[in-house]
Amino acid sequence: MRNDIIKRSKSLFDKESTLEHLHTFSNCPASMACTNQSKEKDLVMDQIWDICKKTGLVQLRNVFPLDIVYQFPHNDGVGKVWENHDKAFSNFILEFNDVNSVFEIGAGAGRLGKLFLSSNNSGRWIGLEPNHYYEKIEMKNFIHKRDWFDENYKTIGEVDAIVHSHVLEHMYDPLAFLKTIHGQMGNEEYHLFSVPNLFHFIKEKYTNGLNFEHTLFITEDIIDNLLKKLGFSLIKKQYYSELPCIFYACKKTDPKNIIWDSTLYKKNKDIFLDFVKFHDKDVCELNKKIDAFDGKVYLFGAHIFSQFLIYNGLQTNKVSCILDNSKMKQKSRLYGTNFYVESPEILRDAQRVAIILKAGQYNNEIKNSIIKNINSEVLFWE
Repeated sequence: MRNDIIKRSKSLFDKESTLEHLHTFSNCPASMACTNQSKEKDLVMDQIWDICKKTGLVQLRNVFPLDIVYQFPHNDGVGKVWENHDKAFSNFILEFNDVNSVFEIGAGAGRLGKLFLSSNNSGRWIGLEPNHYYEKIEMKNFIHKRDWFDENYKTIGEVDAIVHSHVLEHMYDPLAFLKTIHGQMGNEEYHLFSVPNLFHFIKEKYTNGLNFEHTLFITEDIIDNLLKKLGFSLIKKQYYSELPCIFYACKKTDPKNIIWDSTLYKKNKDIFLDFVKFHDKDVCELNKKIDAFDGKVYLFGAHIFSQFLIYNGLQTNKVSCILDNSKMKQKSRLYGTNFYVESPEILRDAQRVAIILKAGQYNNEIKNSIIKNINSEVLFWE
């Protein structure tokens, strides 16, 4: 094992609690991005999942350093699902009329800020994004800063709200992250964020729920407890079903003592192990279909969706390549695999074609687009 691997031998939320091993996924790629580097440079490591008996938190035992996991960008928010989410979350922020100046942690390509400013001409948006691959945003009152947010970042300044979207679940230490935000907030500032409903993800067997980026099964129950513990009062909570995720609006208050629900241990353990059992069976069924099929087979999703199937034993000798709608990924290789990425356009007029489509909440959008715009004869294995 590399000497820079971060090792977690104790529960992140209760240092005295005993950890119980749940499952190990073998030889998992460090990054879920696409790359042009040689495959020999790709890093893999077993994902060892443990559960805290007191808090019910499922956590990854060993994690790669951030600069390895996020070496290459991959989240360009392609598709209507992400576009609709950002519009909905922007509208959620705009509901708070006293929010005019915003500091966003993890701004990505900046779409959320653009949406907010397009509806608030007098607003100001500071987007903090460490990934230099994103293009600079040329928009009035949008300030794009290239930096990481951690306990040493102390230059937020006067803002009405601190915002982050699908960032909390990426934090190796959510306690430290939320504590830093709390320490920099004034009493009148808002803390507004969107977070995936990971319990729903795992319950519905979405394979993008837990990985080397989402290293904690940080469910709604756990988030609610952490907010109380660190001094955030809940102003509003809104459920968004399409992605699916939860929008939170909080203000600063005093930290409170919390009691962990004793039922979370069994609840989270059972749903995690059911997830593992389901996918073991699912990969076996896919392999039978691949063996019996006499046409071309493709994987859809140059992302964790394909990686998960591969490191769980998917038979790949008949797979032609990986398909993805993202231009950022096309003509590159999916990290940790031998497969290059092509546009679904290569399916136009093709006959006897099957696509393995296990993209969770994006399945319907992907399938409908291919059938309507490219090739209605494609066979989908979902």
